[in-house]
This record gives sequence, C-alpha cells and structure tokens, in this order.
Amino acid sequence: MKGNAMSKKEIPYSKVKKMLEGIVDTLREKKEYLNRLDAEIGDGDHGRTVFEAFEKGLDKIKLEKKDSDVGNLLKEVGRTIAFSGGAATGPLFGTAFIEAGKAIEGRREIRLEDWSRSVKAAEEGIKKRGRAQVGEKTMLDTIHSVSESLQKSVYRKESLEKALIRAEKAAREGMESTRDIVSKRGRSSRLGERTKGHLDPGAASSYYILKSIIKDCLD
Repeated sequence: MKGNAMSKKEIPYSKVKKMLEGIVDTLREKKEYLNRLDAEIGDGDHGRTVFEAFEKGLDKIKLEKKDSDVGNLLKEVGRTIAFSGGAATGPLFGTAFIEAGKAIEGRREIRLEDWSRSVKAAEEGIKKRGRAQVGEKTMLDTIHSVSESLQKSVYRKESLEKALIRAEKAAREGMESTRDIVSKRGRSSRLGERTKGHLDPGAASSYYILKSIIKDCLD
C-alpha cells in the first residue's frame, strides 16, 4: 500500500480524475501491442482506435468544469468517447462509461459498493449496445469477470484494497478466457475456428484500462 489512499474506504473525485488520465498513458504504451493482437483476427487498428478515443476523452476532462460529481465526470468522458469514431470501439467503451456514470450520479467519492454498481451498469450497457453475451470473445468477457468479482467482494464486506486486487486478477482471467473461444461477434467472427488461440483485442484493451485504473487507485 502506498501513501494513505487505501487507508480510506472511498476514492475522491480528484483521484478518479487522475485515474482516468492514467488510462491514456497506458493505452499509448499498449497501442502497438493491441494493434498486433487485432492484426491476428481483425483489421490491426484496435490499439490506435481505442487510444485516440480515450485521448479525446482526456481532452474533455481538461475542459470539464469541476463540480466534484464522479458520475457526471464519467458520463461526459463517455459521451466524448462514444462519438470519437472507430466503428464499434468508441460507442461500446463510451456506453460503458456513460452507464457507469449514471449508476453513481451525485457521488463525490466512490466506495466499493459504487465500484461494483458502476461496473455492473457498464456491463449491462455493453450487452445492450453490442447485443453481446458473455462467452462470445468480446470485451464483455473481461468486464463481466470484474463485475462478478466486485459483487462478491461487496457481499464479503472486503476492504476496497483487497477487492480491487481481486478485481485485477479477475480482469486478467476474463481476458485470458477469450483465447479459447471462437469469435461470434464483429469482423473476426468471419474467421470462425481460426480465431481460437488468439486473445480478443477488445478484451485485452479492457483489461489494460481496468488494470490502469486499479493500479492508480492502489498507489
């Protein structure tokens, strides 16, 4: 545990904002790797697309008036991401952030219960927008794993630190699970059995986004 961030049961607006800014740095670092993953079963541009979408979202943060409402912050970032282009990538990630924000609207800091509620809302938003289900080799496989992990942590009344450590592990497991799945969604679905043995790029970028958020939260 670093500093005193995790001695509290909640994360303030200011730290949430820094966590969102950290996502862009992470996606910049992972851009080429995600492009390579996508090249194996898709167009080879997922890393660039998701980075540019979140970069625009970061620009929105810099312009956003500070009202200390975490839900509003997530919604505004989500709207920018949703209209950033990039075929399905922008709309899906944008929807995730918008729905997460709606779930915790009015909160000036976020507790474990807020984390759980927002990730579950993001999951449901992606299901509806993408018409996808868990087990179809998409970003949903990563996010669902995190959602389930957080719900269990709430039930067990775990500390925020312990819950987030578990959530990061769950995110990785969700991402890795896509390696053994035949793609049923998007352009990669046209490759059928050839997609087996490859990580889904959306599941991978979702993992790195969640990992970045959790790391900055634990610091």
